[in-house]
Amino acid sequence: MRQFTIGCRYWIGILSILCLGRAMSQNLVENPSFEAFLECPDHLGNFGEDLKYWSVPTQGTTDYFNSCSLSMGVPVNFMGEQTAKFGEAYLGFYMYAPEDYREYIQGELKEPLKKGVVYTLSFYISLAENSDHVVRDFDVLFSTKPIGIKIKKGLTKWQLSKIEDNIFTAVEILGNDFITDDNAWTKISTTFLATGGEKFITIGNFKNNASTRRQRLVKEKNVNGAYYFLDMVYVGEGMQTYTLDEPHIFENVHFNFDEFHLGKKGEQEIMRVYNYLQSDSTLNIVINGYTDNLGTSSYNMDLSVKRAMSVANRLIQLGLAGQRIAYNGFGAAQPLVNNEDEEGRARNRRVEFIISKTLEE
Repeated sequence: MRQFTIGCRYWIGILSILCLGRAMSQNLVENPSFEAFLECPDHLGNFGEDLKYWSVPTQGTTDYFNSCSLSMGVPVNFMGEQTAKFGEAYLGFYMYAPEDYREYIQGELKEPLKKGVVYTLSFYISLAENSDHVVRDFDVLFSTKPIGIKIKKGLTKWQLSKIEDNIFTAVEILGNDFITDDNAWTKISTTFLATGGEKFITIGNFKNNASTRRQRLVKEKNVNGAYYFLDMVYVGEGMQTYTLDEPHIFENVHFNFDEFHLGKKGEQEIMRVYNYLQSDSTLNIVINGYTDNLGTSSYNMDLSVKRAMSVANRLIQLGLAGQRIAYNGFGAAQPLVNNEDEEGRARNRRVEFIISKTLEE
């Protein structure tokens, strides 16, 4: 391991940064974990019928699961076994299926979103064990009015363009990896800028099959498609927060083989970390760089340092004091997955960070 503390501070150009001086606030989503229901679910495709404040925007038959039910139960049901992340309920829907079939959820917010304000969006997902496909990306659409279209296929841009007298704000969440975990819940989180007036949220896959990044599972499953459970939807004014003294991965900071330059995809994520650090002057950050196993140990060590330093320098450019940053290089040590194929090596070419009140030098 190599560790460096940055003692200098420099600027490239003139950057105007909005520093959000607040943490995550009240959840604006009504009935966010699907606990309040009109009737205990007893059949498939019941999501739009049984829940308060939730509906389906199309004719797709999203499912509602609750521990009160024998036929649509929690934790065991026809799609697998999963305990609720929060409370006693969750939903299930197809993110990918043959012939472009899609299922969605549409929820109501407690108040309209404010124009020009940054909001945090998050929810938890888990792959249903009986699925034979997985996907990488989730789409979210905010609207001023509820959506209602009599189709069973995807809510593509073309379909949405036919809707009049409604304003949309699209949030595309691009995943770094396929979401394959059918044991634990995976948190999906991002920030977005509100157009203003949005009162409804729709979650699902707004792409057709040809445009959906998907992968077929080797293990034989019972259904043809990517079916996921979803729990606890959060929308709140303010920035994303991070658990202190625990490692976090820059999910959108990717490096090609033998490279250490930052791409545009990771810019928003680095900005979120910067805004969080600037909200509390007592917070510091340690940045850790890694490589795959191709190349010599000494070369990989130097390359991992350069990757961590690239992120550190970007934070300084944004305005973070160098005395609050340390960075390390670990080379090919501590891989996330094996390096047997390019997909695994790409995941291991990463940068992680730890935010804490102290800075270890």
